[in-house]
Amino acid sequence: MRKGCSLCQCEGQWREEAFSDAALSDRSLVIELERDGDRVTLTTASTDGVRYRGDYRYREGSNSNGEVYFDRYQGPKGDVFVGEWKESDKSQGEWIIKVLRSE
Repeated sequence: MRKGCSLCQCEGQWREEAFSDAALSDRSLVIELERDGDRVTLTTASTDGVRYRGDYRYREGSNSNGEVYFDRYQGPKGDVFVGEWKESDKSQGEWIIKVLRSE
C-alpha cells in the first residue's frame, strides 16, 4: 500500500487528511481515510490511466456519498489527482490527492 495526502474543499474550507493505504494502478485508485472520526472509502476506475471516475462512501448508512472525477498527473515523487466531488443534493467541491511513490 502507498501513502499520501488528500486536500478536499467542503463548504468553502479546505481539509487536509493523510492516508497510508492507497492502491494505485493505471486502471484504478482506491484510498481509505479518516474524516471527522469516520472512514471514507474512495474507489475509482480508469480506461486510459489519466482520467479516473468513481465514488466515495462513508460508513454504511450515511447519506454523504457521492461521485468523483479526477485527472492524473505523474511526477518523479508520486502521482497527483486533481478533480471534483459532488453529491446528489448538489453539494460539490474540488479534491486534490497526492499518492507518493512506494519506497
